[in-house]
Formats: sequence, structure tokens, C-alpha cells
Amino acid sequence: MKPQNPIRLPPFDADSKLLNVIVETPRNGRVKYKYNEACNMFQFDKTLPYGFSFPFEFGFVPSTIGGDGDPLDALVLSEEPTFPGCLVLAQILGVLEGEQSQGKGRNRNDRVVVIPVNLQDRKPVVPTRALDKALISDITKFFVAYNEAQGRKFKPLRFGGRKRALELIEEARKRKTTAK
Repeated sequence: MKPQNPIRLPPFDADSKLLNVIVETPRNGRVKYKYNEACNMFQFDKTLPYGFSFPFEFGFVPSTIGGDGDPLDALVLSEEPTFPGCLVLAQILGVLEGEQSQGKGRNRNDRVVVIPVNLQDRKPVVPTRALDKALISDITKFFVAYNEAQGRKFKPLRFGGRKRALELIEEARKRKTTAK
């Protein structure tokens, strides 16, 4: 594969048809990184308050634009942290649909929830994790608290399955295509 700007990768891997996710912030870290397209590097964005850390890998789906104007967010349910810029081939589990607001500004800020897949056997790294009510509740509580700590509000709208996640990815891909 020819090296390229990670934000320009297609949303889906051509060979495996799995979702491409670029990790920005590793699991268990307090530092939020953000991809800076102008210099093609990952940049320090901010430090979370003491007591906060990312419970899972946090990144984006390339070649998409979410409702907030940035690439569509992705939450990778992994057992171990990776590193900023890591390309993860992932199986889609669902999506947390939400609305984020700060002051009078308000926009959609959905998070696709995925699980990483091994390159050798194309199987999930851990047995496919069911998105049970407790896990969905924990993910939702994290994003509410994470936004509150930054002076924003996150209003969860609903948690959709794989089909809904695919619809939102397609909408975000079309947004990116028309924005060019």
C-alpha cells in the first residue's frame, strides 16, 4: 500500500471490506490527540482532567465528515492501547447517536462503535463483544462526563445497531465527497 494522508483513506478496506479506523487517542490515556491535515501529523490537543482517561481507543473513519464538520468519530473497543495514527481494520458493532452543544451552538456528534480485527485470520481480536445495556450505558456516561468537563453538553439520542452505523457512515462519506 502506498503511504498517504490517513484522512484520505477510503472508509472501508478494499480487500477485507472492514471499516478503516485511524486511532487518534489510545485507550487509558489522558492526552487527546487530533489529526492535523495541514501538516499530516497527529497533534497534542488537550489533557483530560485528573480522574479522566479514555476507556477505549478513540479515532475517526477516514474520508467522512460527521455532523460536527470533522471526520466521523469511532470508538474502538480494544483490550490494549495502540498509538496515535494506528490504522485499525474493524468490525462495526453499532453507533451512539448524539448531539453536542456549547453555548448556543449545537451539532450532531455520533460515535461509531467497533471492534478490531486480526489481519491474519480476519477475526475479531476478542470474541465479538455484545453491546449489552451496561456497556452502552458506560459509553454514554463517559461521553456525557467528558463533554461536561470541557464546558459542553452531550445529549445521547439513541444507540443504533450495525445497519444504522452503516447508514451514518454512508451519509458522512457523501458529505466528504460533496465538500471536495
